[in-house]
This record gives sequence, C-alpha cells and structure tokens, in this order.
Amino acid sequence: MTITYVLMQNLKRNPLRTMLTAAAFALPMAVFVAAISLVVVLMKVAAHNEQELRLGVRQKTSLTNLLPEGMRRKIEALDPDRKQLRAVCGMRWFGGRVPDTKNTLTSLAVDADTFPVVYDDVGMAPEDTAKWMADRTACVAGSGVAEQYHWKVGGNIELESTVPPYLTLRFKIVKIMTSADRGNVFYFRRDYLEESYQAMGFASSRVHIFWIKCSTAEGLRALQAQIDQTFANSPEETKSEDENAFAANFTQAGGDIPGLMQAMAIVVVCIVGLVAGNTMMMSFRERIRELAVFKAIGFQSGRIFTIVLAESAMLSLIGSLAGVLPTAALLTLVPIRGLRMGPISSVEVSPVAVVVSIGIALIVGLAAGLLPAYQAMRLRSVDALRRIA
Repeated sequence: MTITYVLMQNLKRNPLRTMLTAAAFALPMAVFVAAISLVVVLMKVAAHNEQELRLGVRQKTSLTNLLPEGMRRKIEALDPDRKQLRAVCGMRWFGGRVPDTKNTLTSLAVDADTFPVVYDDVGMAPEDTAKWMADRTACVAGSGVAEQYHWKVGGNIELESTVPPYLTLRFKIVKIMTSADRGNVFYFRRDYLEESYQAMGFASSRVHIFWIKCSTAEGLRALQAQIDQTFANSPEETKSEDENAFAANFTQAGGDIPGLMQAMAIVVVCIVGLVAGNTMMMSFRERIRELAVFKAIGFQSGRIFTIVLAESAMLSLIGSLAGVLPTAALLTLVPIRGLRMGPISSVEVSPVAVVVSIGIALIVGLAAGLLPAYQAMRLRSVDALRRIA
C-alpha cells in the first residue's frame, strides 16, 4: 500500500468536503495572485524610475502652486558645463478629457525642446521627434488611453480642459507609447497651451513642476540639495524629489496601494491557514480508527506522520492550483486594462506572483497539517481503538 494510494483514497472519502476546501483555497489564492501581480508592476515601475535618473522640482508648499518658467534658466545655470544636468523640462497640468466623457486624462503640457531628452524612455524615434518639433499641435499618448479611445498615430483628437481657464484644444498624435508605466499619460507641447491662453487674454508662463534629466545618481543627489538651497527663503521656495519619491507621494494621495495589497495578502494567508487547519483536524478525528489500524499492522510512526502531512500539503496544492492557474491564464489572455492608477493602465500576470502564491499555499498547508500529523504520530493503537469502539 503506497502513500499515494492512501492519499487518493482519503481525498475521495468525502468528495463534497474536499471540493469545498479546495474552493476555499482557490478563491483567496486567486485574489492573492492578482494582488501580487499589481505589486510586481509597481515594483517594476519604481525600478524603471530609479534607472532614469529624473529629478522633480516643484513649489515647496504644494504641487498646485505654479512656478515661473524662468526658473528653468536658473536651474540650468547651476551646471553650465552639463556634467550632471542633461536637460530641464517644464511641465504643466492640463486636466484634459475627451468631449462627452467623464474621465480626466493625465494630460501634461511640456517644453517641446527638452521633452525628448528628459523622457528619452518614451521611445521617440528621430522621425517622431521631427514631427513633434515641426507641429505645435503634436502630442504623445499612452497605449492605455489610445486603446480606450481608439486613437491611432497620425489621427486628430480633441480634449477639453477641466481646469480654468477652460478651453478645448485639437491635437495630432505623433507617437503612442508602448511602455506599461506610461499607459495613462498624454503629453503635448506647452508652447501650444501658452499661445491658446494668450488668445483668450489669459497670459501665464508658469509650470507646475520641472523635471531634470541627470547623468549619474551622485549628480542627482547633488543637484537636489543645490536647487533647494538656491531657492531657499525666496518667494519660489522649492522641494526637489527623485521620480520614485514623487511617484510614491502621488500614488499614496489616492491611498496606500502597496500597503493595502500587503494587508490583503496577510488576510488571505490567514483565511487559507484557518481553512486548512480546520479541515485537517476534522479529517484526523474521523480517521483515528484507520490510523490506529495502520499502526497495529506495522506502519511506523514516521510514515503515519508523513501520510497526514502529505494529505494537508496535497489538498492545499490542489486548491491553490485551482485558483492560481485559471487566474494566471485569464490575466495572460485578457490582461486587466483601463486602470487609473497613476501612469499604470494595465496589469498582467507575473510568474513571480504564481510561484509565490503556490509556495505560500504549500507552506500554509504544511503548517496546518503539523499538529494533526504530530497527534497521529503519537497515537497509541490500543487507546485509540478502545476510545472509538
């Protein structure tokens, strides 16, 4: 009689309970793998931001307070030889939305001349940059919003501002960004916005933030301190942050997403552990006579321990696979799109999330089976048969 045979018979002993227990594993683990996939995406975005060596300079009190565009020249003057500072790009929030829709896009007016340098990770080819510089209505859209509104390169679109002074602008798409961390972003030329403001009699040459492309991490930290020191105790006092810190603050303004995912993961593990522990204790109580007979016919205590522990591990593995694999397949075939989580517009399954989810389920299953397995190992055949008889 092999251990595999015994395990299969035990699983078939009460099919309804086995299926319900597997389902109780499957549903939390499906949520877990989706949550971990989202966290992995956020970690990839953070790693990408760190590599890009961008430094954001905004008004110290609030991001909503505007800075004069002339500060760009002062910042550039801090490194005239361009040893650490490659380029400075002013950026202003537009808050545009497609007419007759409610969702506001992350639409930003940027300095046309330095945008391709500061955001070289956008992937603009020389011909894209030429079109961008030649047409003041040129724009660059993320793949998420382009897919949502069926935009194509070369197409003309229209956005209406949701912030004063309210105006409607027409754009021509010269590039659709394929990067996952730019899926919800829309860039266009700030000179076009300023000209439109002037035509309305609203002159405003100001920006919400300056983004600086640095050459090295050491240069970024040096510039960060130097810029804030330069504008300290002035009407335009600044706060400089690297892109990771800025993104973290911006994301947490709508809720601590990584923290929520971590709390969800803890809750999921606790639920799975309670389900597995309860099931294994019930199974052990029902099988005391059977385990006693096994010992009576010569099964060693170690083998009894292995049988009970393996049953718990197998049940947890079956349940986790029933939840993780369909979820992973669904996210692979139909990735979650249309998210409004900062620049992120889609979440795809992560192999790391799949492995971690199955691994945690196995660990929880083994932990849940330890006490019943220990009790079974210490079980005395005579006492067990007398109590059951």
